[in-house]
Amino acid sequence: MNDLDRFARDLFKSAQAPVSWLLSAERLQDAAEVILRHEQQFEVSYFQAYEEAQQKAVAEAYADGQTAGVAEIEARPPNYPPAQLLYAFAIENALKGLIVASKPHLINDEKLSRALTSHDLIALAREAEFTVHREEEVVLKALSELSVWAGRYPVARTRSEHEGKPNSDELLDYGSAHPVMRRFFDRAYRALEDKLPKPIESRFGAVVVFRQPGL
Repeated sequence: MNDLDRFARDLFKSAQAPVSWLLSAERLQDAAEVILRHEQQFEVSYFQAYEEAQQKAVAEAYADGQTAGVAEIEARPPNYPPAQLLYAFAIENALKGLIVASKPHLINDEKLSRALTSHDLIALAREAEFTVHREEEVVLKALSELSVWAGRYPVARTRSEHEGKPNSDELLDYGSAHPVMRRFFDRAYRALEDKLPKPIESRFGAVVVFRQPGL
């Protein structure tokens, strides 16, 4: 095995280390919070427009003797799903870091273990032996849905996966589930951080230079 091949193998293995998952979780959460803070300003106008539309729809239904009335919500909802998607990935990274921290044999130099390829946050928490509280289960299921398709695409892979599902804004109830989402991330992140040697000194990159032959 030459030096370059050995270096590539070592680099791939080091990228699977618990600290790598922690740092990735940090970056994803930081980006998610930027979006959440920006979008919060649209909550009031949206819910005011929602109430007005609901009243119009009720009035229309009764006025025409119909079983239902329809009225457009004349405001856009806060664009939270992209941030929720990033939070789902951040939680996923924290849980995968916990898995590797307790099961270092999963790290290899050729292929990522199947235990580290899932987006199912409930399953990952189970693999990590990390407690999920009852109120967190529905939030983690929604985040998993967002990470698989609802936070990225307008449609699921199959009709059965798409049918009967709430729209992406509703999955975390237009942001009302954010406190639970944040608390779970913090718990998982702290649990992973506690398993790492202190201080954590891998927040900066490095430059590798190979000496040219003959020099």
